[in-house]
Amino acid sequence: MQFFGKLILATLRPEGLRMCDEQGPRYPSLTPLAVQVRWKVPTEFPACPDEFTDDALLLYASRLSFGSVFAHNQYSTSLVVDHHLNDDALVVLTRFADDNIKDWAVAHVSIHDGAFFHRSEFTFFTLKGALKHFCELIGEELVASIDDDT
Repeated sequence: MQFFGKLILATLRPEGLRMCDEQGPRYPSLTPLAVQVRWKVPTEFPACPDEFTDDALLLYASRLSFGSVFAHNQYSTSLVVDHHLNDDALVVLTRFADDNIKDWAVAHVSIHDGAFFHRSEFTFFTLKGALKHFCELIGEELVASIDDDT
């Protein structure tokens, strides 16, 4: 797995990814087969598969690369920085392409009832804050590096 920058990460925790709680406010998406959870603005997810298959999350992950568009709506575009896939969830770390107060975001994608649930996992002021949450979701620990004090 590749990570943005030269951050030192600890080994995978045994509990692995936290499951997405598909409960919560759901909103319509501009992408067929996509549902938005805790994500009010109708959004397009260009890499989201338009057909549901047994390996749909694997296909979705294969379409994500550094700098590609993860989400786009009338207010912003978020670009992929990193992503992590396990058997039942995809976690995506993004940076907004436009000027925003908070430049970083994390999203959690899972499959429920034949739809791709895109759950907003918050926005962040700093890369370090976003990476910390990203690592928590994928079951890794963000540890201090020599660059932390610079």
